[in-house]
Amino acid sequence: MRVCRAMYGERGLVAGCLLVLCVLGLLGGCSTSREAPVELVAGQETDGPWWIRETALTPDGVLDLGDKPWWEQAQALAVGEGFAIPAEGPAEDRMFVRRERVTTRAGKQTDAIVWIIDDDENGSALTGGDPHSDCYVVDYDGDGLVDRVVDWIDNDSDSLPNEMDIRYFANGRLNYCWFGMDLDGDGHMWSLTGYEYGGPSFFEADPHGDNMIYMNKFNPHTGTWYPISECPFAFYDMDGDGLSEVVVRVSAVPLDYDPSAHPDYANNQYAMEWSPEMACMGVVNIRYGFDLDNGNSDDRPLHYEMGFNLVGAEPYEFRGMRHYNPRRRPPQTTCVIPHDRLRAIGGRFPARETGFSWHEHYDDTIAIGHGPWKDEDWRWEGVFWIWERRFMENTGGPCQKWNVRREWRGSATDRRELYYSGVDRRIHLRGATEGWIQVGNFAGQGELFEIRMLDTSGNGYFDRWEVWSPDSPVPVRVTSVRDEKVERISLDYDRLVERYTEEILPEAMAANERLLAAMSRVKPFDVPASLTEALQSDSPNHRRYVQDVIREVQYQDLRWHLHEQAHEVIRTAKMDDLRPLPEDARRSTWNSQTAWQVIRHLQEMDIAYGEGEYERACVILAELKEAMAEVEGEKREDGRALQAEPRP
Repeated sequence: MRVCRAMYGERGLVAGCLLVLCVLGLLGGCSTSREAPVELVAGQETDGPWWIRETALTPDGVLDLGDKPWWEQAQALAVGEGFAIPAEGPAEDRMFVRRERVTTRAGKQTDAIVWIIDDDENGSALTGGDPHSDCYVVDYDGDGLVDRVVDWIDNDSDSLPNEMDIRYFANGRLNYCWFGMDLDGDGHMWSLTGYEYGGPSFFEADPHGDNMIYMNKFNPHTGTWYPISECPFAFYDMDGDGLSEVVVRVSAVPLDYDPSAHPDYANNQYAMEWSPEMACMGVVNIRYGFDLDNGNSDDRPLHYEMGFNLVGAEPYEFRGMRHYNPRRRPPQTTCVIPHDRLRAIGGRFPARETGFSWHEHYDDTIAIGHGPWKDEDWRWEGVFWIWERRFMENTGGPCQKWNVRREWRGSATDRRELYYSGVDRRIHLRGATEGWIQVGNFAGQGELFEIRMLDTSGNGYFDRWEVWSPDSPVPVRVTSVRDEKVERISLDYDRLVERYTEEILPEAMAANERLLAAMSRVKPFDVPASLTEALQSDSPNHRRYVQDVIREVQYQDLRWHLHEQAHEVIRTAKMDDLRPLPEDARRSTWNSQTAWQVIRHLQEMDIAYGEGEYERACVILAELKEAMAEVEGEKREDGRALQAEPRP
């Protein structure tokens, strides 16, 4: 009851009672909607076409090959040998058994007896099978108990699969299944290694275009599928280019799970034996990611910038979640949130806390991408949370630490709200009370600095920025603002992309260029060659970030130099009494008056810089240059002192 009350507040007692009934098996499931759990239709395991009857499970999910009349002959096969299974009628020449040497995803090599069934009766079984409408039943160690079933389903008989099952058995009993749904018509879903989800990750499969994958758990007591783990992972092609610009991932776990015992239940516990609490599944985490700078391309796919991480607890009950396919081997009804409803659900999911991540650049300390882009750290899962500073359960991994902005909202909300801040010219999570980004370890740089963001007024917007040096126990620069310069931002994808790419990015980069030039006129700065090279990136988001880093490092260098110079003059000034000095000397020599004027200029520049008023900072820099030039005796060729532009 404690867990339910924590999850549902005042509804905790009622939810707890329902949960107890579910666990005790007094309800058929944990359904609170009009759609009751779908039980296995009587006779479904033995009805249907011959190929469904051939692979019929027992009611509790067992498929024992030892009962087949051809099993002894199959056991006698050597690797590379096989035979057609004798049959009459429509099954004639439609089944083949072979022994082969396979390597599982875990790298284990083993002999496997593979039974190929030609579901569409096109003669493919005798030629090795096809990847669009055939089924492969796999026994790894030849004990007669099935270990895997890979089943391609071609719904419209166009020789392209529309769905795909990768069924995992434990001790011969069906345990769970990875399902794939091809929604963009390319026939590509899962990749395989040793007849299971293969390769280092889903990179080799199809995280592009419109697609969906999901996992269900088999309940051996009811013979039905239940949602579990990643249910689903859904990909969306927003502009019709065959790539994905939006990704949503749902974590389905028992509502009564203990996050202290299983902090990443969705990724780690799905293979365990069925237990009663699995009859009450809930959505406890949703990740919702976006490509906003249109950087996703054939050359660099999976180019996501922004992601929400939503933690909450809602029963897994959604309209349309029962997906029935008569061409699927029983159980034929799976459980998954429909692809066309998932984004709306992610947009209004009741989250008790929200994490917000923004991928600014690569992290040289890791390489979690894939193939030619491995070092660039792009992930097919989008951008998601990290298990540091603020723990958020079931978010998964691997995660990038450096150069990813993190923002955290600890209050409950059922809305995904963004805003643009004119202070740092960035999009933020409304309601976030804190944030940080650890800058460095990219483009050959080491650890540079960290920026922390705070909402000190509690109005939902950041109003304090702190810059921390790795070797300083206190901030090296702090900005507190009275005006956050807030503009609310719509989460409508097309409008968000347009606002970001056509306004926010170019305006921020132009402002950076003007300020960098103004600082260089006061004190030249040698930009490291690796950062200069990084400015040539084909990603505008990356170029802007590199500019920001150079700007901050250059500003700290200039600020330190000028403060040090002025401080030394004031500290060592011999002429405390300025009265004996003539007016020209007071203005044109280093003394406490000119040093103080420089300090005041620097204070004004600090405020302007911190508030994002770069135009005003450029004016102050020009005045600083004029003051310094007069003190140092620098004149224009025509003999007049350098003139500053009039301040607004």
